[in-house]
Amino acid sequence: MKIVTWNCNLNFAKKYEHLESMDADVYIIQECETLKENYFPNSKFFWTGRIENKGLGVLIKNGSASLDPIHNPNLINFLPIKSDDIKILGVWAYNHRAIKFGDNVSGETIKAIEFYKDWLVEESLPCVFGGDFNNSVIWDKPNNENNFQNINKRLEGLGFRSAYHSKTNDKFGAEETATFFHTKKESKKYHIDYLFLKSLRSKSVELGQYRDWIKLSDHVPIMVECINS
Repeated sequence: MKIVTWNCNLNFAKKYEHLESMDADVYIIQECETLKENYFPNSKFFWTGRIENKGLGVLIKNGSASLDPIHNPNLINFLPIKSDDIKILGVWAYNHRAIKFGDNVSGETIKAIEFYKDWLVEESLPCVFGGDFNNSVIWDKPNNENNFQNINKRLEGLGFRSAYHSKTNDKFGAEETATFFHTKKESKKYHIDYLFLKSLRSKSVELGQYRDWIKLSDHVPIMVECINS
């Protein structure tokens, strides 16, 4: 099974052709527009968001896939998808920015973990928790519940491991490769996109190259090929 996450920086329908050669089974896409479920051939597309051209999408090549009824749209933007053989919680963490949509919403990943924790571990299905977390341990602050260190610890406690870090043995916050280039400058690079896996083992992990993707987005895709563990 191949899984890809990519912040496409708008206009996903026009940019999808650049991902097709990856031939992934699951695409978790941030900053994409809302599209019909059957927009992409032989696939299902699910979307959540508060802005029609800028939300979170999950594209999955599995006919049994569906949006789980547990979905909480007041957690911006997290999308629970379930099929017969895998569960996916897509992530585009809005963090502190979610407050602009009201006092009853949250964009924090730690809040999403708490809300979805039983769903993430119930049954024996493999599970993916991944996307653009907009977060890294380099930005952790004292007494901040949404610190990335807390997020990682909580996910590990639920049986998840970052595919990239498991494969490379890089330390969080000291990654050799970046996923995000602020203002599209190669010198302003950060690793803020992650694919956490439960009951799956990564065979390979690939990150897109800056030179190949920077004209399309300020992020590069992560692709993980995995098997059941």
